[in-house]
Amino acid sequence: MDELLRSRYSKSTRVIKATFPRANDDSTLVPHKDTLNLVYDLYTPTAKSQDHCRSHVNLLFLHGSGMSRCVWEYHVAHLQDYELNWNIHKIVLVDQATHGDSAMLNQDKLGVNFDWSDGARDACKIAEVEFSDGVAAHNVVIGHSMGGFQALCCGVLMPNLFQLLITIEPVVLMHNMINVHDRTVLPTKLYQGLNSKIRDSFKDGKEYEDFMRNGSFFKAVHPEILQRMIDFERVSMCDGTIRTKINREQNIMCYLTLFPTSYWLLDSLKYIKAPVVSIVAELARWSPKENQETLKRQIPNFTQDVVPGADHLVNIEKPLETLRRIICHISRYVASKKVPSNSDLSNDERREKFNIQFYKFRAARVEDGPMALAKF
Repeated sequence: MDELLRSRYSKSTRVIKATFPRANDDSTLVPHKDTLNLVYDLYTPTAKSQDHCRSHVNLLFLHGSGMSRCVWEYHVAHLQDYELNWNIHKIVLVDQATHGDSAMLNQDKLGVNFDWSDGARDACKIAEVEFSDGVAAHNVVIGHSMGGFQALCCGVLMPNLFQLLITIEPVVLMHNMINVHDRTVLPTKLYQGLNSKIRDSFKDGKEYEDFMRNGSFFKAVHPEILQRMIDFERVSMCDGTIRTKINREQNIMCYLTLFPTSYWLLDSLKYIKAPVVSIVAELARWSPKENQETLKRQIPNFTQDVVPGADHLVNIEKPLETLRRIICHISRYVASKKVPSNSDLSNDERREKFNIQFYKFRAARVEDGPMALAKF
């Protein structure tokens, strides 16, 4: 996979400050003082023969709970296997603040909360930095599970930043134990079941690999992606033991922090302007059926795409099928839009354009007639 990536892309790994302050004071150990870091990879195609008559597209990928940016490398590597009706401009893969290399940088600052909307705010910040480079392009955010939740949040927080939102098995509406604080409360048995699938320390490499292949959530993952995850997460200690980059507490915390932020997102879905594609797995049972039904009912421009015979981790268990669908939806969107112009205007042309637009604006906003209190 590395050889294929090198042959097709120029890659740089970058670090940026996460959004500050965080949504909750207990997200960091010293609130309003501790600032977190984010690590992300930027891929730009090395091919010089892109068609100038086609639209440029930027892609930003968001991983799910307990994963990292490495789970998307297979998709990036094989993206150019397909004939596209658009040009790849930039691809960004992000490690969330509590995951992967970001977690390594933040390990002495992370607190006991991870508001999922913070991951969306971080994604928007990175997209603003990387995608505002003077090249007119369609921005697409793609997220799986928790990352799918955050992709939807991006559409609420910054409605004009992304022109297409693609969610894969997004988790938004879940069953929750009734409590006066409207926060996530898991039944003890469910918590214990999740916790049994999460480890961060091992006596040696053999025990680590055996757990990842046979005891974790990931035993059915595509072999190339699973090996990538095993190699990426491995931290070899001086005494021969192995640790993972994400620690157990931060990992399990993701399952305990959906609510109350989910209530805010559910109330806000109707304000998403960009079209939303929801890729769902036929056999998945992690989210209840009401999850997709609510998204379909609340989001104005919503498309559901069901992958037969697939489970919740469809993006890494059936990566090529998932990639094919991602490409199909982006291509369909691009085909429906005009190619954004990358030509510039002279100062005189800019002034003329403003005057024309202002005349139309004023005509629509100034008139005589009866007045009444605005409706709310």
